[in-house]
Amino acid sequence: MRKFIKELREGDRVDDFFVVLQREKREAKNGNPYLSVAFSDASGTIGSTIFDDVERLFGVLEPNTIAKVTGSVSSREGKAQLKIFDARTVTENDEIDFSALRPVSPYDREAMFAELESYRAKVKDPFVAKLLASFFEDAEFVKEFKTHTAAKNMHHATVGGLLEHTLGVVRLADTFSDLYPKLDRDLMIAGAMLHDIGKIYEMGGFVSTEYTSAGRLLGHIVIGSELVGKACDKIEGFPENVKLQLRHIVVSHHGKQEFGSPCLPQTPEAMALFRADEFDSHIFQAFRAISDESEQPGDFTARVKGLDTALYKTEAAKEGGFYSMAFPEGGKAEEPSREEPEEVNSFPTQDDLFK
Repeated sequence: MRKFIKELREGDRVDDFFVVLQREKREAKNGNPYLSVAFSDASGTIGSTIFDDVERLFGVLEPNTIAKVTGSVSSREGKAQLKIFDARTVTENDEIDFSALRPVSPYDREAMFAELESYRAKVKDPFVAKLLASFFEDAEFVKEFKTHTAAKNMHHATVGGLLEHTLGVVRLADTFSDLYPKLDRDLMIAGAMLHDIGKIYEMGGFVSTEYTSAGRLLGHIVIGSELVGKACDKIEGFPENVKLQLRHIVVSHHGKQEFGSPCLPQTPEAMALFRADEFDSHIFQAFRAISDESEQPGDFTARVKGLDTALYKTEAAKEGGFYSMAFPEGGKAEEPSREEPEEVNSFPTQDDLFK
């Protein structure tokens, strides 16, 4: 039976498939080459330093591929390390449980999407409704949206993570609109549903998430703004002021220029969406960090990158795995699948982006 990376302890033997996340050839003080490699599975990552058979293993351990790894677990400065005895590429005869290699959102994706659609049905402005329909009634877009990750590492970095995060932000946006009636509910719901659609073009990868050329050169905020603007332009008579406000929500949703937004939120709806996006991503990171370290000694987690603090391990947060939000009505946890995942970013090309 497979032991996940999160479960590995010093002295354990390893003989299983892992994703090669990173691989770098370096030079030791004596001039000899060695490899610094990071492996991952659905539970986390583990590092390895390889001094033997460097040239062959450099060719085997290609980043963003799967490798069969044999070794043992050691410890360095309190962190588990993998000592590699051997590694090979996969063959067509290998039976690989892909659900064990890529983390998957714990929420049923169809239930999440059905709930998201129930919020879309609340939109009254016919132009905004048409804009949302141009995305969420497009079968190819929906297929990508349901399976895409929301981030490479920081939050909701799972299959279905973009859908999970978007639903979390939409829930907050709708609630904000109840509590503060002067907020434009149509702009709040539409802005929440569209704020991260650029991530479909920003990131891709078969077994691990990497940035595309468009992602590196433009980023999901610029890409998303362009997508929204061009979709508005295709709807006859779409009000320019509404388009401007929606694009502003997209470009300002990170809240600060140092966080990637080219401008600060300057409308009430943009201010509210920034906080909704920030809260959903931060609370996910908090619950995930506490869950990951629930069995480690001490009352606090290690410092959490992105939150810039350690977290107190509350009893409630330690229970129930890393589920962070309420389940959609009728939803259940995803069942593991042995089906080979389809490559992300299969439907749009970068050449299509700014047509």
